[in-house]
Amino acid sequence: MSDGFVSPGKRFTDRYLQVMFSSLRDATPEQVQEELELCRNINRKPVRVPRYFKKSFSETSFKAANGFNMQVFSTPHYPKGGDGLVLYLHGGACIYQPVFFHWRFVHDLAVRTHDVFLMPIYPKAPEYQCAFNMEVMMDFYEREVLPRKAKRVILMGDSIGACIALTMAQEIHRRGWTPINGLVMVSPSVDITYPRVDQMMAIQPLDTMLKLDRIQTLMNLWRGDLPANHPWASPIYGDLTCLPERTVLVYGGHEILKVDAEMLVEKLQQLGRPIFAKEYDGMFHTFPMFPVKEGFDAIREIVRRTGPEKPRRS
Repeated sequence: MSDGFVSPGKRFTDRYLQVMFSSLRDATPEQVQEELELCRNINRKPVRVPRYFKKSFSETSFKAANGFNMQVFSTPHYPKGGDGLVLYLHGGACIYQPVFFHWRFVHDLAVRTHDVFLMPIYPKAPEYQCAFNMEVMMDFYEREVLPRKAKRVILMGDSIGACIALTMAQEIHRRGWTPINGLVMVSPSVDITYPRVDQMMAIQPLDTMLKLDRIQTLMNLWRGDLPANHPWASPIYGDLTCLPERTVLVYGGHEILKVDAEMLVEKLQQLGRPIFAKEYDGMFHTFPMFPVKEGFDAIREIVRRTGPEKPRRS
């Protein structure tokens, strides 16, 4: 490959980020409020699978004890498939429904692993907050995931979805349920008290997707009446000793949430807990969802780190 070559996937991704996120990063407070109301209306409507993936996902519904009706999308059971069940929580700054690239990411992982993936369309702001969401997700886990008795259960998420996955792992342990076998976090948000704002602002000029003050506004909305350091809003303050040995963290070097990832790694290392963490130089927020070389590399790493154990040679 000659120097200066840029793959079609990278060109497409760069253009997508420029078009889709430049206006979001530079939105005024008034525009943010308009966007929140738009999201409120959109989130009340059913989510549709993109046409390209219609044959790759089936849809069911789940009615939570608190009355919330949740769509749940799943990948097929492969005849000679894996033995895993992956609960995937999509990102979207706690206000957006999954985009094309979430479906692409889940489909790619399902094809590679033959595990069954469940992607619930969990309640979002501005209509709901994280406490309500946790009621729904733990109810779903108890009534829909535990009864399946899968050999491997993996919690996985990107961005705010990774925050929810980490919180759920802690809640599963606190309730004494069967331990999960793996946890995958892509570009997680784990601490909305923002103790290292200076470090985040130093990275801000490089971040093509996130803007700190906008994220602070949305996360304050998401936490509702909970204090910012409550483990459901900032899971770094929860019980991290319960995380499984197969805990995987991938993030980009050019995203402000790199700081969150580094804090989480530091805390786990202090506790002597195992984690595989990898920073991808020059990469943006949730890059594994996009068709770039580093994204494919991260997907292969996730599969290798959380797939079924290979039998040992005698």
